[in-house]
Amino acid sequence: MTRKVKARRKIFLLITGCMVAGLIAGYFIANAVVRGKVDAALKGLPPSIRVRYRSLHADILTGSIDVGGIVASYEPSGAGSHSVSVKKLAVGGISFVQWVANHRLRVRNIRADGVMVRADDDLLEKDSTWKSWQAPAIDALLERLEIDSLNIEGTRSGVRELTFRGAIRLDSLTPRGFGGLRVEAADAAYNPAGIDETVRLRRLVLDSKERLLTLDTLKISPDRDKEEIGRSRGHQVDVVRATIEGVRVVDLDVMGVFHHRLQAGQIDWNTSRIYVFRDRRLPLEEGDKPMPMAGLERLPLDLRVGKVNMGTTRFEYEEYPKAGQKTGVLTIEHLRGTMEPLLNKPGKGDPSFITVRTEGSLMGSGLVTATTRMPLHKNGYYEVEGAFHNLDITRLNDPAENLGQLHLESGMLNQLNFQFEMGPERSTGKIVGEYHDLVVDKLKEKNGRLKVARLKSFALKKFIIPRNKDKSLAVSKRTGKVDYKRDKERYFSYYLLHSLLVGVKSSFSLGFLLPG
Repeated sequence: MTRKVKARRKIFLLITGCMVAGLIAGYFIANAVVRGKVDAALKGLPPSIRVRYRSLHADILTGSIDVGGIVASYEPSGAGSHSVSVKKLAVGGISFVQWVANHRLRVRNIRADGVMVRADDDLLEKDSTWKSWQAPAIDALLERLEIDSLNIEGTRSGVRELTFRGAIRLDSLTPRGFGGLRVEAADAAYNPAGIDETVRLRRLVLDSKERLLTLDTLKISPDRDKEEIGRSRGHQVDVVRATIEGVRVVDLDVMGVFHHRLQAGQIDWNTSRIYVFRDRRLPLEEGDKPMPMAGLERLPLDLRVGKVNMGTTRFEYEEYPKAGQKTGVLTIEHLRGTMEPLLNKPGKGDPSFITVRTEGSLMGSGLVTATTRMPLHKNGYYEVEGAFHNLDITRLNDPAENLGQLHLESGMLNQLNFQFEMGPERSTGKIVGEYHDLVVDKLKEKNGRLKVARLKSFALKKFIIPRNKDKSLAVSKRTGKVDYKRDKERYFSYYLLHSLLVGVKSSFSLGFLLPG
């Protein structure tokens, strides 16, 4: 081997050795520099904010930082606390030279695993010292932030009201915002203070780039016994239990949701089961009840949805009567419907009405169809039209006996068409019916049991309710007038039902003698 070759080899080995030594030194120097910058930043936090970590490793070759065992808390004196813990934080694509030289932090991605967030909802109302804190002056750009195995627990006054288990991904983050958001929730629950129901979600996906929200299951469950809820409130309330499955929201403005705007092209769900209970032994809540559109306008949310498609639904309403020993239950099977559009702050070019179309089977018999047009202008009239087809009247015996003290011996409602308008003060319109073999008994309570009131039943059968009203009769003899004054202390559903009942009663010559 010549001297020249040996010299070159020595030079190569020397350079390699220096590079290795430099890399080793750089590794420790980078760790020391990064740790120093991190520790300096932590010292600049307000006294109420504490952050510690178990380990920190920086790699100048890959431009990455791995931090383990992060625990952060915000604990103002006497005002509760927030806390965040992270099992592992991996930061990649860092330019250490730019960061050290000119404080420009450019990061390709951040990934956090095993994140636990505990937050007190009313903390910010008790303490605002954090608002005066200024973040370090670092120009930051982040291509992607991923948070996996994320658990969030929100409390108010020490009571848990929110839980979330899932993952979040943000793309193209800058000081001005971000370019994309994807939220995946394996499950979540919300139980705000003052509400007696808990809302639970399962398998939710929210994607801003696809403008899409999908939800496997939404459940609403009472937190206490249904009768106890009304008693604790001291007045009548609707206690709701519901399950909605297969929800899909398309063309959704995801970022608008964070600004109290729900804007979407269409909302669909596959199936649902809805149960409502009301105890009429309790007094009514005082005050006027808003009509549906007035209620929508009061929502702290701007609604603008092109169409809502309601999948197959089973609706069950149970009521404890004001006088009586047993509840009555009314069900609608195979209920389906559409709402088009869904708005609460109409603007120029919007339609004059929200149109709701529904159909279903009352107590599992026949078919009920209805179209309701709800006005998008103040003091407008609600237009209702529809029909009952081939309803076996005896299927209504449970609510008729327990809520109205009527027993339906027999009867087939072949057709009942209704059309009326509901204004702020009263409803007007008409119904036209056709039925066969209708026999009704009046009941009375005796010794805790319902028995036939013979004299009143005789009057119903012989004088008030004819056994048959078919197409052989003139339409005028099968027509009832709707003219009902609205009770403003009752809800829209009561107004709607009693407008229809008034029309039915007026179709009988002595219908004013009927109860209810």
